[in-house]
Amino acid sequence: MMLHISCESSSTVLYTNCHVYGRPDINAILCSDGKIAQLLPSGNVVADKRIDLNGSWVYPGFTDSHIHLTGLGWSLESVDMVGTPTKEAALEKAREAISTTPEGTWIRGRGWDQNDWPVIEYPTAADLDAIAPNHSVLFRRIDGHACWTNSVVLDLAGITKDTPDPDGGKIIRDVNGNPTGIFIDNAMDLVEVHIPPINDGDIRRRITKAQSFLNRMGLTSAHDAGTSQLEISILKNMANKGDLSIRIFTMLHNNRDDYDSFLSIGPETEDPFLKVQALKIYMDGALGSRGAALLEPYSDDPGNFGLLRTEVPDLATLVKTFNAAGFQVNTHGIGDRAIRLILDMYEQHADPALRNRIEHAQNIHKDDIPRFKELGVIPSMQATHCTSDMYWADERLGDARLHEAYPWQSLIETGVVIPGGSDTPVEHPDPLEGIYAAVTRQDKTGWPVGGWQSHERMTLEQAIKSYTEWAAFASFEEDVKGKIEPGFYADFTVLDRELSAENPMDILNTDVMFTIVNGKIVYQQSLKNHSANTADK
Repeated sequence: MMLHISCESSSTVLYTNCHVYGRPDINAILCSDGKIAQLLPSGNVVADKRIDLNGSWVYPGFTDSHIHLTGLGWSLESVDMVGTPTKEAALEKAREAISTTPEGTWIRGRGWDQNDWPVIEYPTAADLDAIAPNHSVLFRRIDGHACWTNSVVLDLAGITKDTPDPDGGKIIRDVNGNPTGIFIDNAMDLVEVHIPPINDGDIRRRITKAQSFLNRMGLTSAHDAGTSQLEISILKNMANKGDLSIRIFTMLHNNRDDYDSFLSIGPETEDPFLKVQALKIYMDGALGSRGAALLEPYSDDPGNFGLLRTEVPDLATLVKTFNAAGFQVNTHGIGDRAIRLILDMYEQHADPALRNRIEHAQNIHKDDIPRFKELGVIPSMQATHCTSDMYWADERLGDARLHEAYPWQSLIETGVVIPGGSDTPVEHPDPLEGIYAAVTRQDKTGWPVGGWQSHERMTLEQAIKSYTEWAAFASFEEDVKGKIEPGFYADFTVLDRELSAENPMDILNTDVMFTIVNGKIVYQQSLKNHSANTADK
């Protein structure tokens, strides 16, 4: 006998023939008006639409708690140098783009990492000049905290031996003091200001590409770490038209032109697809480019303590101003000195109820670990940063400081939550790769045996929470997201198998079968493709 279940909405969708994470008694989920209406032991009910999930495993919709949305879209249509094993391989990627691009046009890309090359040294403008004498060329390093340009750009920007380093930035120079074509952190502004501006159509196109890509990864929500006023305007328009297939929690750019109008009206939290509720600040740079601010100098660069991109008094003012207006403050902090300064500012000026965050929180002095819980500060961390950096982190920090690096379990044991993410396009936004890295601290080949600093690994339950419950808490949405419960958003990541800690490598072999947002399928892998993928494995 079919049961008739009435719902307020005029249409209902029943997802049936599925396993539900943490609920072995449930076989079907009834959705209405974008939310979960009922969890059912069988699909023996009447609904307006029935969708068979073919025995797949349903998880709460995964959230990436730190992305760069339009940056991801841009990366999908620019030169991708991620994973290039040599400088020559990176140059070949550039050469391919140059060969099909008219002279005078800018060529841009991202992803090179000199730490992956046999000769670990920065490339130079001369390397690019040999293949691009008539194009403006600029490629950002994989962490986004350094860029590599050619002489055309140096001339356009008027960069010479006499150009001073800006506050919070560094121009890499040769032995004679001449700029080599590498710019670190705030120094990048000297050249990037000359990049032609993008228009509304460019931004909309990139957002559309990015959200489609994220949906394929099984992501239903994302926290955008630095959103301009123009981007928010376009996102609002897309939300109003029903064109968003991912929920976005924005962090305003630390730029008066982007945040002034929001300061006067306060956070915007009514739209279930778009929330304007936080500010993003950069305190320091990245470890790979030696811009992360450290308490002691870099082991492989004595005398270099890294860079502070925001002055301490300015950070104090921003924290006080935005917390007073009801905005969460999320500050980029990678080095132990930057993290200590941020915690000091939060302790002195922040409202703990606003769940202020430190983005990345990669290297934390042991004395500062308990302060996160004491001050109500959330460490927003990306597990794949650890497994990307572990090959060379000892060179930057030295053996005596390695215990500071990516201390996930130490933080969790104090009672804090760690929302997970990727920092895409810095890292690949696949949440399954993030979960794998969190539970193993190994690369995809299983190196090192037992995991790098294995005592800091997460359990599988913790890793899943980092992409679900904990991510929802970090955006003040724990009452509507992160769990499969009646009344919560009908956002699901549907996998072809149950995630298991018994064979973590199997996590990497898991396929996303469906991504469901607001009760609607926004991505579906065909059974044909799934069969092919399974055969390949």
